Amino acid sequence: MITEVNINKVEARREHRDMIANMKFNINFDDVRVEKENVHVDFTFTTDYEGQEASKNVGRLEIKGNIISKESKKETDEIVSMWKEKKTLPINFAEDVINMLNFECGSRGTLVAYSMGFVAPLPLSRARLQEK
Repeated sequence: MITEVNINKVEARREHRDMIANMKFNINFDDVRVEKENVHVDFTFTTDYEGQEASKNVGRLEIKGNIISKESKKETDEIVSMWKEKKTLPINFAEDVINMLNFECGSRGTLVAYSMGFVAPLPLSRARLQEK
């Protein structure tokens, strides 16, 4: 269960005044560590804004922080094991983290985006992950 979302850094830059035609979202899990029953996931949430020309970078919004989630010993062990082996998270846990970050970073990033003349960084759909 996610108990905290902490934002440590917000950065936005506008490269061009072009009209925004597309947004690309990305969430990176930078690090995972465990302290007792709490799983700490460091993340970077980015929104890249593109212009009419597909390759034209209009700007970028980047939010860094961490999520703290209280998990059972079994779940914590699974999370740590998968992170050490594959640098990824178990599907159910990753899905919860991604959906929380989409909501938190989207809502918190809206004020920054607005001040830069960007569209709000709101991914519209809930993430559903599947194993290959």
